[in-house]
Amino acid sequence: TLTAFLLGIGMDPNMIVDLFRKSADFNERMTRYQIEHIAGQRGSRTRYTPPKCDTLQTHGLCPGMDDLCKKISHPLTYYLRKKRRRVSGA
Repeated sequence: TLTAFLLGIGMDPNMIVDLFRKSADFNERMTRYQIEHIAGQRGSRTRYTPPKCDTLQTHGLCPGMDDLCKKISHPLTYYLRKKRRRVSGA
């Protein structure tokens, strides 16, 4: 889910590998393969997206609700709207 989100906001796969590098059981070859698979560059060539907000909430993975959550249903939409507000100063 995290990897799909980070890819969805345009983070470079190498930066994502570096984030996971701090894990105790880190294996670069396996991590890189999994990131590339989620990005649609390996395996089935399917590009995966993060689950919708209601799925994240069901699994206790939603970081918290705010007023914007009532208007959107996907974490990528949430991110883009928040980013737009920060850029515009709203």
